[in-house]
Amino acid sequence: MALKVRQMIPAVTARAADGRAVRAWDFKQKRNLLIAFLHAGCTACEGFLKELTKRSAELVEREAVALLIFSETPAPRFVEHLPAPIIVATDMTGRSQKAFLGRDAFGPVGQRMTGVFVTDRYGELYAKWSGAGDAGLAGLGEILDWLTQIHVACEECGVSHWSTDS
Repeated sequence: MALKVRQMIPAVTARAADGRAVRAWDFKQKRNLLIAFLHAGCTACEGFLKELTKRSAELVEREAVALLIFSETPAPRFVEHLPAPIIVATDMTGRSQKAFLGRDAFGPVGQRMTGVFVTDRYGELYAKWSGAGDAGLAGLGEILDWLTQIHVACEECGVSHWSTDS
């Protein structure tokens, strides 16, 4: 079943390169999330990660974290020297990919779909893109626009409400 916008996201669990378990819920009520399901053999996925790394300060401005999940161990170039708001992890079980991308996430030769999902700090899905190969990778500008909208709409994150009474 496909995820729908305004729906709560399913559980996401993966292993970071340092061996720790990373869950989407680790950031609940703390950070907005960009969750991307990538695969190591995808040139566009590598380009997506490079562009995201260049624009990581924009994630910080939007109080967001990028959780990039691979179904196989990514090459060291994917995980070296990443800024703090970008976490690369692996879910070799495929459970997270299937929960977000559907049963067709994998084909006979491995992961066949990619996807990007943007949620608020409470796990509500605001935007999604998915497709075969690199068709599921949205433009970073559009993703950051969604994170901006979420950040502005967040009651705790927006402009302070100052009393006009003196």
